[in-house]
Amino acid sequence: MRWPLRYQILIPMVGIMVCAIVSVTLLHAYLSTNQIKLQIRDQFRQIAHTLNEATFPLTAAVLNQTKGLSGADFVLVEQQGDVLSSTRPDFIPPPVTHTPPEWNELQISDVIQTGDTHFFHSVVQIQPRGRTQSLRYLHIYYPVKEYREALSNAIYPSLLAGSIALIVVAFLATVIAARVTRPLQRLDRKVAQIAHGDFQPMILPARDDEIRDLSISINRMAELLGDYEDEIKRSERLKTLGQLRGAIAHQLRNAVTGCRIALDLHLRKCPVDQQDETLQVANRQLCMIEQYLQSFLENKGGHFSSFQQVDLSEIVSKVISLVTPTARHFGIEIKDTSVAEEIMIQGDAESLEQLISNLLLNAIEAAVPVESEEGTESTDRGQISIRLFQSSPESVTLEIQDTGPGPEPSIVNKMFEPLVTAKKDGTGLGLFVAREIVQNHVGEIRWERRNQKTCFIVELPLVNVEKECVETTNC
Repeated sequence: MRWPLRYQILIPMVGIMVCAIVSVTLLHAYLSTNQIKLQIRDQFRQIAHTLNEATFPLTAAVLNQTKGLSGADFVLVEQQGDVLSSTRPDFIPPPVTHTPPEWNELQISDVIQTGDTHFFHSVVQIQPRGRTQSLRYLHIYYPVKEYREALSNAIYPSLLAGSIALIVVAFLATVIAARVTRPLQRLDRKVAQIAHGDFQPMILPARDDEIRDLSISINRMAELLGDYEDEIKRSERLKTLGQLRGAIAHQLRNAVTGCRIALDLHLRKCPVDQQDETLQVANRQLCMIEQYLQSFLENKGGHFSSFQQVDLSEIVSKVISLVTPTARHFGIEIKDTSVAEEIMIQGDAESLEQLISNLLLNAIEAAVPVESEEGTESTDRGQISIRLFQSSPESVTLEIQDTGPGPEPSIVNKMFEPLVTAKKDGTGLGLFVAREIVQNHVGEIRWERRNQKTCFIVELPLVNVEKECVETTNC
């Protein structure tokens, strides 16, 4: 059977202290008993010495006064056994069969019963006074009851003090054991929670001691394990994404190619529809999707080994024209406040189109008006603003704002990771692909809430065309 930690600490602690207190109490009781015996013995030795040396006759009155001082009864007898004086006329002393000890060798040990009372009985020899006086013996009777009462008065305080000490020790041991084990139990529960995947930090104890240091270490371990678990999940998602990417891209490319061929056949049969803007946008969208899927099948995965100079302003305008029908369908207004001049950067046009398209489509979905609690759609029209400008001599910035409520708190810290989404029909790949494209272009992507709007910010390195012309003398 497994004993709780509290009892593992409490039982040995209390056992050791109880043994120590009991030992000290018993030793004190033993010493007190001996001390009482010695005091009574010395008292009667002194009485025997005084009476032996007395020059006055040992009458009954003298013996009664001595009894009042000592609490013992005295019987003085002649050598033949005749009683000369006594404090108890009813006492008949036993005959003296051997020579009694001297007063300085008196012992209080023999117990006799007289009537219903038990007495310690001793005999001392009283030296004769004068030539005519014979040898006499003094019988001393000390009540056993008074002796036991004296012992009780000496022992009981020690036993009472020992009992109180035991109670105090047991209480303090219980408090100390609880004070030690309670934090350990909290640590044990926290470690069990970590084992079940709960990596939330625990509240640190107020006392600055080893328990607090251990709690800090456990919190640090939980944080590292949480990061490690997130990294494993991310790696698994990437692995799963890589496994599915090829098969899905192949099937989608076949379907998109079929759609584009069917659209081309329709435009050949109906030349009038060739000027239709909607069909033109659909055709460009299908071509762009086919290019993306071809890149996946060629294992580009968003990584490009060679870039070329591209006009980012032209790419932004092209993507805006492609997503405008979608925005109109959802009642979203797109405002383009980008600068009018060319902005040349070193990059891959296809991946930059995909980057801007993903961000704009996410913004359109976020800006769609939501239904109120009464079931009516909001009258506020969603808006999206896109702004491309040169933010420094070395970089260009693209800002895309929407009037949506912003990402949900549950995915804020993981929104750029693969397969993470709060949308019902979302795949969790748009922002992940956007971040990979930005990183491949040595740029930076982030988001923030600004004036109750969600703003995604992309910063890319800028290419100075005039400087390159001077250095290469190709202009």
